[in-house]
Amino acid sequence: MTKLAVISATRVSLEPVEQTAARQFPNVELVHFLDESMSLMAKQSGGRITPSNLCRMVGHIHRANVNGADGILLSCTIFSPYAEILQSFSEAPLAAADVAAFEKAAELYKKIGVVVTFEPTLLSVKTVVDNCNAKIAPVEADIRLAKGAFEALTQGDEETHIRLICSCAEALAKDCDAVVLSQMSQLRALPMLSHLKVPVLSTPALSMEALLDKIKRSQL
Repeated sequence: MTKLAVISATRVSLEPVEQTAARQFPNVELVHFLDESMSLMAKQSGGRITPSNLCRMVGHIHRANVNGADGILLSCTIFSPYAEILQSFSEAPLAAADVAAFEKAAELYKKIGVVVTFEPTLLSVKTVVDNCNAKIAPVEADIRLAKGAFEALTQGDEETHIRLICSCAEALAKDCDAVVLSQMSQLRALPMLSHLKVPVLSTPALSMEALLDKIKRSQL
């Protein structure tokens, strides 16, 4: 079994990660580190990651390494722009939530639509897209907030959460080559988007696959 530590800043990402591992990666054991104060701090700072918030994440990364994790998955997209910096604090390979999805999008498409549900991540998502533009290929991104979707989910209203995501994705699909569901928690809406005529990229499986590949390469 490969042990993956999943560091989350919100509990709504736990179930999608668990489901993805169970369905697609049966040889993976997950160990969760949940710290919702990190998402609260990001919200209070307008989407910026403060030194205090980075220190909290580094602490969780240290604990994951001490716990014997083979790899570390950061399930909250707000930390994605800092993945390379955070890797320097970890012996185990580390992967961010949405980077693999945006790298794939940059490789395959010219214009993508991006659904965001947690408003503070708008800044981090744009940063990751810009990094992919510089690193891989230019891709035009229409980044939109499915307003109220995250709040609905945290209040237990999954139906409204899914409806708002689907409405946003359907609007984006009219003028894009593909749609990216940037938060892991949006996996809940994926089955309801099979009717779209463009591909829909979801982050849990892609990020987990990228992390397992990093682990494999580190062991060569």
